[in-house]
Amino acid sequence: MIALLVALLVQHVDADAAPKAAPSGNAWTEAGSARQIPSRGGAGTLPGSPTSIDPMGRYLADLEKAGVLGGDKQPATLDRLRTELAAAEDDLVTGNAEIASVRLYRIVESPRFAQFEYAPDYATAELTLARALIRAGGYKSAERYLLRVMGRETKSPLFAPAYRMMVDVALETKEEAEILSVLDHTDAGRGEVLPHDSAAEHAYLAGKVAYGAGDGARAESLFSEVDRQSRFYAAALYFRGLLHARHGHFAAARHALCEIVEQADQDRFTFFIDGRYFAVKDLAYLALGRIAHEQGKYDDAYYFYFRVPTDSDRLPDALFEASWSMFQKGEYEAASAFLEEFDHTFPKSPLAPDVMLLHAMIDLKSCRFDQVRATLDAFVKTYGPIEAQVATLLKDPAKRGALYRRLLSKASIATPHDPIAELLKVDPRFYKFYGDILSLDRETGMIPNEVAVWDELTAHEKGATDNADATEAVRLVQDVEALRPLAAGDPEMEERVGQLADEAHRAARLKNVAQGPFAHEAASTLALGAEARKLRAGLVAATGVIATTALADLDKRLRELLREARLTHIDAVIGKKKKLEIEIENLRAGRYPAEMFATLQLEGLMGDDEEYWPFEGEYWSDEYENFK
Repeated sequence: MIALLVALLVQHVDADAAPKAAPSGNAWTEAGSARQIPSRGGAGTLPGSPTSIDPMGRYLADLEKAGVLGGDKQPATLDRLRTELAAAEDDLVTGNAEIASVRLYRIVESPRFAQFEYAPDYATAELTLARALIRAGGYKSAERYLLRVMGRETKSPLFAPAYRMMVDVALETKEEAEILSVLDHTDAGRGEVLPHDSAAEHAYLAGKVAYGAGDGARAESLFSEVDRQSRFYAAALYFRGLLHARHGHFAAARHALCEIVEQADQDRFTFFIDGRYFAVKDLAYLALGRIAHEQGKYDDAYYFYFRVPTDSDRLPDALFEASWSMFQKGEYEAASAFLEEFDHTFPKSPLAPDVMLLHAMIDLKSCRFDQVRATLDAFVKTYGPIEAQVATLLKDPAKRGALYRRLLSKASIATPHDPIAELLKVDPRFYKFYGDILSLDRETGMIPNEVAVWDELTAHEKGATDNADATEAVRLVQDVEALRPLAAGDPEMEERVGQLADEAHRAARLKNVAQGPFAHEAASTLALGAEARKLRAGLVAATGVIATTALADLDKRLRELLREARLTHIDAVIGKKKKLEIEIENLRAGRYPAEMFATLQLEGLMGDDEEYWPFEGEYWSDEYENFK
């Protein structure tokens, strides 16, 4: 019970760990204080050292003082630290990140274990706690312990892993600039020489910050400092290729991107590869295809698009863009083949309207004018009403709210009867914020259970139930419970009495806990609940801003596609008219179209008193299967 209680509080301590990069318009506010950069207070004092005030450390100290943590009466020894560390590692491996956090908090935040701060095992416990917190989503709390590990010395064997984790936190939370500032203000960032691996990590993170700020020259310089031994080498090459392509330096861009997808030599070790590499490789193939298309090298573009594997998330883009390249080259059969594969594999892709319009354009170039008109009629019939709905949603906030609720439901996103949700290209932050909302709801919903646990613990303290206020609260609970028989048979009244009873029980527990040893924890938890509710409102507003932007982009895209469809329809009408004029002119000149040759030849062989009956039997193929 205590382990669960501490684990839950771990989550509440991190309730303010949501991203602070707000969309335009200051859509939401951040709960909690701003990130603090720990500083070295003196000899032997580390950033975020155990001597500084921490909510979890204070909470564990209170539990120990109250005698609740019975196991902590055992003497704190280095062997016991190692045993607890090994148990936490086992919990982390089996997926119990919260339980592992509890074990490690009881080491690194306990004053009794502070005497082993010099030991490598103590630093390992801090690093492992950071790993557990990251696994559980507590990124801000993880930063505290990573900085403690990094505050020892750069030559420590744990410095480079801790530095890597800090960079991972920055990339995961999209707070690259903020965490880069934290790293630059540590002792290692203020002048100490970083290890080779950490220097490459810093260069990549700083390069991403410069790239996001639009400073291409600085970003190129920083990405060039990431060498082959770094796990970010392929990603740095990709960004360098994008920078060259944006400036029109296609040869340099192609050279950088080709180094990702092709090994330049036959050495056993070319550059570092991890799980990120394959996603970057797919992006590199797409980029190479687009560069070749931009240069008019459509065969090269086809080659690069074809190299995107079938299990890649980038396959829909590759199929559509390969079809477009073949269309530009005039290879209409190949373009149609790519589109047919797209229709078969990705029928509900956001690119579906673009694919449908490209179908019509290919038919137009192939002089299949009736098919063009049929396709475009279906296009307008399908996407015209959707565009009208999107325009209405942009003008009606209430209806937009209903759409956002559908987007926030995974079941609705997968429903085939919601075409707007299927066509929207929503920023990934939308779903990340939604995950934060779910986490906040889950954790705030557990606050009453935590207060109930503290109430149970307080009840064992002598004299805790003799308080007059607590007695009055208990009497209120009894009075409300007495109303239940009177409300029987009336569902609305039963529900109201049930709500009153829940509130009375909560008040009784709070009154009881407020006079016990856990009063501070109860007050802090309730304050966190209030902050979480404010943060939730801000996150809901942020998801609304992101979805509205996606909705506006969809409205613009559909209007442009419908305009293009109308122009293509006009071209089809003009083309069919021109085709008929040519056929009439040929008939006048005695030139017959190819489709009339067989009919005229057959009619010429029959007499006036003869009638042709088509064969209705069954044709038998040659018994020799390979006769062709």
